[in-house]
Amino acid sequence: MKKLCFVSLCSLALWLPSALRAEESVQWKDVDGWSVRADPSLGNACYIATSYQEGTTLRLGFDFSGNQKQIYFALGNARWKSLEAGKEYPIKVQFDRSPVWDATATARDIGTSVLLVATTTDTNFIEEFAKKLTVRAEFNGRQIAKLRLDRSAKAITAMLDCQTAVNEVTAKSAPSPSQSDPFEQAPGSQVKTSDDPFDL
Repeated sequence: MKKLCFVSLCSLALWLPSALRAEESVQWKDVDGWSVRADPSLGNACYIATSYQEGTTLRLGFDFSGNQKQIYFALGNARWKSLEAGKEYPIKVQFDRSPVWDATATARDIGTSVLLVATTTDTNFIEEFAKKLTVRAEFNGRQIAKLRLDRSAKAITAMLDCQTAVNEVTAKSAPSPSQSDPFEQAPGSQVKTSDDPFDL
């Protein structure tokens, strides 16, 4: 068994700076039923999301908010009212008939929903997601979701394109080291004024 430890450029350039301030996700595009977005709260990481008729929400993306870059897989349903944010739930995830991923998912408040979120650093998880036709999830031996992954390969490609574009935009907007501290005195500068409260 495998282990899962529970991660258009012009329009993005216009919307991303304001979204960074508001911590709102930014729409990249829609791809055959998948929404592709960038999430500033996760370190400007892109993700894909879709919903199913039975009310289940599925989200897969990157999480760059911590020291280690991760891939995350999230599931939620409005009927799962007993999920407690912050609590861990052991689940199993399986693509088609491939080996099962054992996961410890954490219930998290994401937007207006509580989702089960599992993370990994294994890129094979994304590869399986893109290549397989279905994904199943179990909790305590009970199937909680069996979902079709229609056009998931196309969605993953769009997510990777989104991340490339976001990385380019954030690299251009990042301050240079000399601009990072506006109160730091330039080398060789001896200008001092009596009304400068920061001049010690």
